[in-house]
Amino acid sequence: MTSLLQPNYTLNLGSQKWTQQVLRMELQLATAPLIDTLTIRLPVAAPLSAGIGDTVELRLNSGEKEAKVFTGVVDSIRRGFEDIRVSALNAGAKLARFRPGVSYEQITAGNVVRNLCSDAGVDTGSIEDGVSLAFYVADPSRTALEHVARVCDWSGAIARVSENNEVESVVVNATQPDVAVKYGREVLSAWQWKLTSQTKSFVVAGESGAGDTSSNDALRPTTDFFGGNRPDGPSPIARWSSEPALRTTDAAGTAGSALQRAYDSSRETGRMDAFLQPDLRPGTILQIQDLPEDLPSGPLWLYRVEHCVGPQGARTRAFFHKGGDAFNPQSLLGSLTSAVGSLL
Repeated sequence: MTSLLQPNYTLNLGSQKWTQQVLRMELQLATAPLIDTLTIRLPVAAPLSAGIGDTVELRLNSGEKEAKVFTGVVDSIRRGFEDIRVSALNAGAKLARFRPGVSYEQITAGNVVRNLCSDAGVDTGSIEDGVSLAFYVADPSRTALEHVARVCDWSGAIARVSENNEVESVVVNATQPDVAVKYGREVLSAWQWKLTSQTKSFVVAGESGAGDTSSNDALRPTTDFFGGNRPDGPSPIARWSSEPALRTTDAAGTAGSALQRAYDSSRETGRMDAFLQPDLRPGTILQIQDLPEDLPSGPLWLYRVEHCVGPQGARTRAFFHKGGDAFNPQSLLGSLTSAVGSLL
């Protein structure tokens, strides 16, 4: 006879450890520029001693898997007649509060991320170097988190905050699953939306068309943004955008390829509801086994994950885009020619 799984949690609020009494917890994890949030409901008589700014750490256990899922600090405490509500945020919120005013020269996208995080007092984990930039102006019209997401997007990377409260950027390789779950076992339900795909190509125009960021040409105005290889102009099926900070054809080509890759992946998107799966985070590559016919089994990559523990049980909701060969990092390594070849 098999026994029922008993999900549990360990929640540290300041110096207090909670393994019982929590009425409900909701953790939302997402890629930048969105912010991770943890909301906790406690009984009104709970002996809460934590204050604003105290450290918060949450571990979840499904009965089969256990993982640390969040590290941050208490952002707000609301007391009422019915309950106490505690909200916690992590490093993403610190970046979102910070509006920098700084410029860089001869720098990679990864070092822009590292420098902005350092200025905001935020730790970093693994950071992709990404595209090379002759300069980058991090102006106050965007938050530091928006700047981080922007330069990561140019490199085909996602930015996220780890379970240890470190900012990471990673180029997702969605060709091989990290985790396999099964419909009728972990998975309760799944939905998929297939969307029209009328945009066939993306072109990003830099502002010099130079071959290297260290070249003098990289800082000179030019009328040839494509190094002599201009594609056909914008059309109903070809989308153009301008990014003056991308001064080389390779950087502009990578940004265009990244847009194409993200768009194609998002044309097949969906949601999965499952029993608690604490190891799922944004960027996880998922395989869903034994789904009904015509529903996507994977590989799928997760861009948002929600964990919930409450009176109705412990659940995970994951939002995904299509993975597979079309989301292979090798697609970002081509030159401008390969990025726009479909238009020529």
